[in-house]
Amino acid sequence: MSTRIEAGGPGTGVDGAATAPRVTPPPARPFRQVVEAGTQAVVRSAEAAVTRLPGGPILAAALRPPTSTAGGGAMSAEGTAGTAGTPAGGATERGGSVEDALAHQADMNLYYLELQERISAENRQYTALSNVLKARHDTVKNAIANLR
Repeated sequence: MSTRIEAGGPGTGVDGAATAPRVTPPPARPFRQVVEAGTQAVVRSAEAAVTRLPGGPILAAALRPPTSTAGGGAMSAEGTAGTAGTPAGGATERGGSVEDALAHQADMNLYYLELQERISAENRQYTALSNVLKARHDTVKNAIANLR
């Protein structure tokens, strides 16, 4: 028995085909909007918390998304009156946007879910094999005991 995780992995047995039309009405607020509202609330809370720390205004500026100024297209982390500017492309020093971080987190969640499914399948296989071997051992042990 191998403990290696194959690239393809075992089949999940999940069929993606729709079997019946949707009975319930679609949600009034799509999931993406709910997630975006949640991330905006987290960012606003982080900004509020950061302003209480030493050097807080600088850290708060790093958390704000870039907005364009009315001038020559330069980006500013503090809006039109701010002083903490970023390049015109909108790139920040923190390495990406909240959407990028959320997309990466979603990818990692899918990877760990797949890994968990593989480990679970291997565990079921090991348990089944262990039960068969135990039953075999008990049968042989009882046969030997009956011969005495």
